[in-house]
Amino acid sequence: MEVPLERSSPANRLPWLPAQVPGHVHLDLTRAGVIQAVNDRLGERGAAWVDATDWMYETIFTVEGAPPENALLLFHGLDTVAEVALNGEPLGAADNMFIPHEFSVNGLLKTGENTLRVTFRSALRVGNERHAAWDASGNDTLPFDWQAWNSRSFLRKAQYMYGWDWGPEPVSCGFWQPVELVTVPVARLLDWRYEVIFEEDGAATVTLEAFAERAPGAPDSPLTLVVALPEVVARGEEPQPSGVEAVTATFPSGEGRVGATVTLRVENPRRWRPAGHGEPDEWSYPALYETEITLHCQGEELDAKAARIGLRTVELIQEPGVDGARSFQFRVNGVDTYMKGANWIPASSFPSTAPFVLDNGEVLIGDGWAEGDRVGPLLEAAEQAGMNMLRVWGGGLYESEYFYSLCDELGLLVWQDFPYACAYYPDTDEYAEAARREATAAVRRLRVHPSLAIWCGNNENHQLYHDGWGGNRPPRYLGEHLYHEVLPQVTQREDPNRPYWPSSPYLGDNPNDPTQGDRHDWDVWHGVGDWVHYRGDRSRFCSEFGFGSSCGMRAWNTCLDEADKEPHSAAVRWHDKTRKGYETYLGYIALHYPEPVTLEDLVYTSQINQAEAMKCAVENWRRQKGWNWGALIWQLNDCWPVQSWALIDYEGEPKAAYYWAKRGYFAPELLSLVQEGDKVVAHLTNDRLQPIQGVVNLTLETFEGERLAETSHPASIAANGTGVVAALDLDAAAGREREVIVCADFLPDAESAGAATSNLLFLAEPKDLALPDPGLQVTVEEQDEEAFLVRVTAKRFAPYVWLSLSDTAEESGIVEWTDNFLHLRAGETVELLMYTSGLLQSPAEARSRLRIRTL
Repeated sequence: MEVPLERSSPANRLPWLPAQVPGHVHLDLTRAGVIQAVNDRLGERGAAWVDATDWMYETIFTVEGAPPENALLLFHGLDTVAEVALNGEPLGAADNMFIPHEFSVNGLLKTGENTLRVTFRSALRVGNERHAAWDASGNDTLPFDWQAWNSRSFLRKAQYMYGWDWGPEPVSCGFWQPVELVTVPVARLLDWRYEVIFEEDGAATVTLEAFAERAPGAPDSPLTLVVALPEVVARGEEPQPSGVEAVTATFPSGEGRVGATVTLRVENPRRWRPAGHGEPDEWSYPALYETEITLHCQGEELDAKAARIGLRTVELIQEPGVDGARSFQFRVNGVDTYMKGANWIPASSFPSTAPFVLDNGEVLIGDGWAEGDRVGPLLEAAEQAGMNMLRVWGGGLYESEYFYSLCDELGLLVWQDFPYACAYYPDTDEYAEAARREATAAVRRLRVHPSLAIWCGNNENHQLYHDGWGGNRPPRYLGEHLYHEVLPQVTQREDPNRPYWPSSPYLGDNPNDPTQGDRHDWDVWHGVGDWVHYRGDRSRFCSEFGFGSSCGMRAWNTCLDEADKEPHSAAVRWHDKTRKGYETYLGYIALHYPEPVTLEDLVYTSQINQAEAMKCAVENWRRQKGWNWGALIWQLNDCWPVQSWALIDYEGEPKAAYYWAKRGYFAPELLSLVQEGDKVVAHLTNDRLQPIQGVVNLTLETFEGERLAETSHPASIAANGTGVVAALDLDAAAGREREVIVCADFLPDAESAGAATSNLLFLAEPKDLALPDPGLQVTVEEQDEEAFLVRVTAKRFAPYVWLSLSDTAEESGIVEWTDNFLHLRAGETVELLMYTSGLLQSPAEARSRLRIRTL
């Protein structure tokens, strides 16, 4: 990598530096010691000059023997404005991060050493130049706006790399995916798609169409498609024969892209289903059919693709109601399914770190990558928390094959935004054509995944135009042509059986209308400013909502010096991008919890505040099941160490809200409590496809465990239903609100499908509770070679019990808990597992390092 410093002193010019591919220029410069890591302290600010600079990469590779015929250089991902040259001759240019680029090297490739050079132009500068050219041409425009109309609107590049209210601003450049030299002597497979129809006799008909391309100048010999579905598989299960015979078809003659179609009949099909849903099944995870697609010519196999398909139906249902109301719900395999999940952002500020799947199925992680796999553990954590949908947000990426294949395997439905977010976009002429090419490539790649549930045109751009964000509105809605013409035309042509939605949020005169379409509730965080106001939200489907909190201590330890570790240090404040004003953010916490004095205080109180906020919101919408059909939290993950709305921080450490989702508000059965005047009402919500029944017990307890009032009610909730099941008068709590809690328990009958669940309600602000010493007793035992069993008993009520290890262990990133941030009632004992990756050698050592905190 060459470091050009135009007009600089020769003494200030660096030699060529080693580079890593896949990678990004910021990562290369950090490894070379030129800049501080963007994540470290205020390193982001000191590296701003990098994005104003052009960067050149060069490598030498060797070709043994005569150069192959019909050879192509395939760049799976160039970020973003790049010029490619081979042996000093230009091959072409790239201008879109989201699609692969390939260049013929016929006549340029030579025996022996070949020099490949790629020059990346400053995305900031090029975007600004295009912005100026757009304005100068007389197009509809508006004044420069740092968010809505600037350089990023004019480049097809991940928008979050320009900075967001949870992320840094290393716009960067580089090879974010691998590069390879490929040859096509005769023909190759391009892409494919399939459709499933469930027949009245119970069988499934799979129609699969594959597309191929002959090499230029290759003989027009017959090409044959062979498709087989040899096995049906599921995670953790032994494969089973599918009983489906392989089928063949012949491609038409001619040059260019040609298609062939086969039809397969699957007897007794096993349906793919979202996590936690479907009929009782001996398999815990969704069924997938191994799919082998091969291309043959005169008996010789030329190319092959291996994948897994899922047999299922997903519909977007919008049924009209009164006064213009209209439902917004997903019907999966004929069943209305409540969507519980989160929004997904790229797992790193530098997307070159994402795992990449080769055509042979190999996953590249580690070698050639700056970091290990952050994607897989996050997706597994989402499924374990009871989620069944992730929204791939429009400021990020079309994610990797690895991402979607794992979603297929885990049963996580994907709401896929096209990558346009919170801005206006040029939408005519070459910009419209570029959008069409990009969308076509993306749809052709992703349409084969059963997890993909819906295409969405953008994130919040309709809302931006409706509300006039920034105080400026263009003469027309810049970008509208993309979302209402270009993108739906592509999805209808390439993926006609999957729904398309123009924007999120969308529908009605106000795109954020709660009575129809999907809605983003940012009124609480950005408006009224206290999470108790979630209780008034009547969204049909809330696809974004969130409340900020600090990352965990492990993440802070990776990016701070010791002197930085206090809530108001410059580095801690720099790693807050929420744009609230730091004191306002802390003020949201102070409404309910003591003011943080130490950095650990900030971690603790901000995270339990977020946990209560998400609990309040999700419980509110799940009580409205039938009106509301989905709650997607903003956001699941982070791209760097930061204070944000994430449930899991950048180091993979779950926050309090994650544990609460896993244990409570995303569980199949939810028992929730609402105070209505002088009584508490209990609601029971059932996401199972079987009815649940049992008994609900409500008690008013002191922190010492004394029961001041109690009641018991039989409870029965229909499959996929919700309802009020019990109520408790609060007369006995009068004057003692700071000393009592309301506890609720659902105990299912032996024959019921449901599981036991519980909840509790404070009658005063947590910071005002008259809490006694809980008298916690803790024991640690060895569970197995990987885990310790931690048993905690509370003599008196212990709210928000947080377990951690000493800093030495936490810094090593070796601690995982099966549960955390628990409420323990008087006399209650909980058991949880602590995984330490073998660092701790004995229960005694584990107990000596164990730290426990309560409110």
